[in-house]
Amino acid sequence: MERSLVTLSDGEFESRYLEFVARTYDRVEVFGIETRQSRARRRWPLRDLYTDLMTFGDAGAPTETTAGMALAGGRRTLVRGAAGSGKTTLLWHMAVSAAQGQRTASDHLHEHIPFVLPARGLRLRRRGLPRPAEFLDAARLVIADEQPVGWVERVLAAGRGLLLIDGIDEVGESERDEIRSWLGELLTAYPLCSYVVTARAQAVPESWLAEWEFASLELAPLNGEGTQQVITRWHAVAEAGARDPVERQDLERKRDALLAAVVERPDLREMAGNPLLCSLLCVVHDERNGLLPRSRWGLYDAVFSMMLVRRDEERRISAHDVIAFGQEPQIQLLQHLAYWLQRNGQADADLARAHGLIAGLLPSLPGLAAQGTPETVLAYLRERSGFLQASAPDRIGFVHRTFQAYLAARAAVEQVDFGLLLARSDDPNWQDVVLMAFGHARRRESRELFAGLLHRAEQNPASRVRLHLLAAAALSYVPEVDPEIRERVEYRLAQLIPPRTPAEADALAEVGELVLEFMPSPDGLDPDGSEARMIVRTAQRIGGAAAQELVRRFAEARRLWAARAQRPPSRPAPESVRVESWATAPHQVRAGPGTLELSGAEPPPDLDRLAATVHHVVWRGAAPPYTVLGRLPLLRTLVIADSPALTDLDGLPRLPRLRTLRIAGCPALADLTALARTGVVFLDVSPNPGAAALAALAGAGRLRVLGFPWTAGEFDLEGLRRSLPGVELVPRSGVRT
Repeated sequence: MERSLVTLSDGEFESRYLEFVARTYDRVEVFGIETRQSRARRRWPLRDLYTDLMTFGDAGAPTETTAGMALAGGRRTLVRGAAGSGKTTLLWHMAVSAAQGQRTASDHLHEHIPFVLPARGLRLRRRGLPRPAEFLDAARLVIADEQPVGWVERVLAAGRGLLLIDGIDEVGESERDEIRSWLGELLTAYPLCSYVVTARAQAVPESWLAEWEFASLELAPLNGEGTQQVITRWHAVAEAGARDPVERQDLERKRDALLAAVVERPDLREMAGNPLLCSLLCVVHDERNGLLPRSRWGLYDAVFSMMLVRRDEERRISAHDVIAFGQEPQIQLLQHLAYWLQRNGQADADLARAHGLIAGLLPSLPGLAAQGTPETVLAYLRERSGFLQASAPDRIGFVHRTFQAYLAARAAVEQVDFGLLLARSDDPNWQDVVLMAFGHARRRESRELFAGLLHRAEQNPASRVRLHLLAAAALSYVPEVDPEIRERVEYRLAQLIPPRTPAEADALAEVGELVLEFMPSPDGLDPDGSEARMIVRTAQRIGGAAAQELVRRFAEARRLWAARAQRPPSRPAPESVRVESWATAPHQVRAGPGTLELSGAEPPPDLDRLAATVHHVVWRGAAPPYTVLGRLPLLRTLVIADSPALTDLDGLPRLPRLRTLRIAGCPALADLTALARTGVVFLDVSPNPGAAALAALAGAGRLRVLGFPWTAGEFDLEGLRRSLPGVELVPRSGVRT
């Protein structure tokens, strides 16, 4: 390494270095996205946008502390989180806090000298993983050559180093082992320093660094308050760059509209729980004047359109003497690179390989071939698209693996590589690619993919549960699904979710976090019942942020249930939210599914809006609200109570998503055959409608648990069990057969 001609003392260079770090990492870049021209900026101040996330601690146990608080209490921490959960932003915030605290002694990190070391840059050095003197060079800091000889070693020996090693998931498994060994050597040589390592949750286990006494914590999704903070702060920063009051008022209007949309639309609420996607929602909502995508896939599609065409067209930009490309040629080039990386299990490629991939594609894009060489084309894509970055001086990759998955899926669908997609469908590293392929596919192609997944599931018992769940997750990526396909997928999902036995719960847990998307919430369930216990068992075995959040919600529901049990109500009624209270103010974010109480057949005036959040209905009274039920596509739990004249359910609409049905106070009810049109898995009926009515439930093919009051000798329990094979009988006496 060449040194500066001017030799600085340790103190002089340290002061310069800390100032440089504070400026370099005090930024948030939404993948190079610039907003409208009047307030365009690529660099957003981290101090203005940073939101401290809640965490889960050792072994996935929930905590009440933020990431900043958790990290302040330890010197060795492995931070895991989902894609876009804010891992890199967290490390940059720690680096800035440490650098600023050194100068002001106002932060808990003021005793540290931070070193940000991206994992992708560590493994690519010709001399192997970097020695301490090479840390600044590995981080690609332009002031690396100014450091005094031995300065980093002296900092580490004094225990003042804060090593922030980012993105273990972005290197291959063999490289991860090398980095782990290298880290062990550093810990042995410099045990008093502080270390924070980040990775995607599925890339390394919690115990990956347990040998060196690393604590493990996981970044939780944004809750309602966190989502509100991100949206509010993003718009505040944008307002600061606005040129006139009219533009600022427009941003305030958009802020309030987006906050309200996140409240009202469950799909947006789910997306906004991810910090990356929440920021992209803000950008797309602003650029498209309030129009929002209907799905995560639609959000990516909007971002690509905005980044690759609209930005440069509006500004008439060209670079490297190359005329600005259209959207489709750019996507063709990017997806060609993304698909190669995905097929080869790579996070990045050396420049020679990338140039060769582009050179091989240019002949099929004559308009581009005439405008530049592979080198100038790649340079253009890197500088103008915002989706590529140099991971090292001679390597390039995507700024986020999510965009690589989106483009790789597009390439796979265009090349009709369905065999490859299906062959890799049980590989967690291909899960996002397979799901996004459904978004890119046309109806005939998506039908082929669904059929292939279901067939592969039947042929591969070891992967059957994962593949069935993957098919269920793909339903939300396809705008139109053949009824036959949807029926087949939902039938298999109803057989899996929720689990009925410990063996089923443990089998689902092997699949991982994909299961959690389909688990019912505690609303409307007996929080101490068998169904709830199996759901909790599954989540506890999966571990991680989302799983522990589900466990926490069931624990809270059990606590509330126990408190109510001490003061029996005049009549049993599940907790509900009155319809008129749902006019939520724009700045209030309501989380979780809603409950709707009905006492007549007339629908509420705002039923269409409520349908986007209602999962649970309580129906009381004589007039069956069949019309209302048919307009609730998310309905999972139905309670029918206090209807003495009800004799049958013949008017019940087709309810394929219905999983739990509780009937109480309907003494004349004697015909349950209409339940064959529903997806009911758990049924509890009281009073007992009789052996014949219960035996007729054989037509309800998805039914797995049946509860009812029963006294010894009332009818042949064994005969009923034989007439309902595969259904667990739960007599009210508590005796199970």
